[in-house]
Amino acid sequence: MSRRHMLMVSAASAFGLLLPSFQPGTAEAATGATVDEAADFISFSRFATGHSTLDPLVGQSLLGALRAQSALFPGQLAALVKMVADNKPADVEALEESLRGTPLHDTLLHIIRAWYSGVIEDGTNARVYAFENALMYQPARDVVVIPTYAHNGPNYWVAEPAPVEQMPQF
Repeated sequence: MSRRHMLMVSAASAFGLLLPSFQPGTAEAATGATVDEAADFISFSRFATGHSTLDPLVGQSLLGALRAQSALFPGQLAALVKMVADNKPADVEALEESLRGTPLHDTLLHIIRAWYSGVIEDGTNARVYAFENALMYQPARDVVVIPTYAHNGPNYWVAEPAPVEQMPQF
């Protein structure tokens, strides 16, 4: 491993250690969203995806990207949050059905797609906001390797290898 490569890895690791220390003011500056809007986005995303443990840093990135993509997004998010609070749909499927044919339907699907795929746009220049933490990989994470150039998936070297005693019996 070259000295330059080692420095890049060390710098990336140090930056990764700093990420969890983001303060609400930092998140606001980074996304352009208020603390309340960020909290509403995470809360609504939990309802829309059915996942209660969403990564807040991924949420900040997605919120910032969705806001940058459309000036209408903050108002659409607020309308979706209000609709859930007022109508108390049983689940996201009931909400989706009630939104069919409205502009908010596309916004709902866009939020869900962002969390599951980790991107908010199509094409070869699409920016990735979540890869390893994209929800589409979570259900089978314990048995399916996340597609990557690394043999065992991203950050495979940090996991403890499975002991030989746990070999499946056929």
